[in-house]
Parts: sequence; C-alpha cells; structure tokens
Amino acid sequence: MWRLVVRPQVEDDLVEASLWYDKKQIGLGDQFLAEYVAAIYRILENPWLFSIAANGLRPCLIKRFSYMIHFAVEDDQIIVIAVMNAARDDASFVQRLP
Repeated sequence: MWRLVVRPQVEDDLVEASLWYDKKQIGLGDQFLAEYVAAIYRILENPWLFSIAANGLRPCLIKRFSYMIHFAVEDDQIIVIAVMNAARDDASFVQRLP
C-alpha cells in the first residue's frame, strides 16, 4: 500500500490552476480538480507506469488539461512535488526537490 505525501506548495499550484480555468469557464476549475484526483488514483494504482524524466521525477498528465503531476517514489511513499502546466520549465519547481 502506498502512502501519499503532497508537498504544501501543491495546494497553491492547484488553487492557481483551478482559478485560471474558472476564469475561462465557470465550473471548469472543479473539472480540473476532479481530473487531478483521478490522476492521483492512477498514480497510486501503479506509479511504476510513469517513466522518470530528466529532472528525476515521474510526470503524469492530467487528462483533458495541459497540466502534469510531478512525483517521486521513495520506499512506500509517493511524493507529489508539483502540479504545473506542461509547457512550464522544470526550473519553476526544481527547488522543491528533496
């Protein structure tokens, strides 16, 4: 069984993205958050399905949205480091790495 650890900055990432999508269309932010949760469940089911990127993290695309969940696997933990737009440079969250 995996233990999910979410870095505190991830909440800020999710709020920012959700608000941005709600500005585009009311309710779209909630749909984004629902897809984020679905992606977390996919990660928890089998984190090994996601290959390691150049930054050492495993990215998971959030369906329907151009956002990625960047996470690490350590022992029995899945550590969510960032949720960022797929077009953003890794440098924007690399300081969050353990």
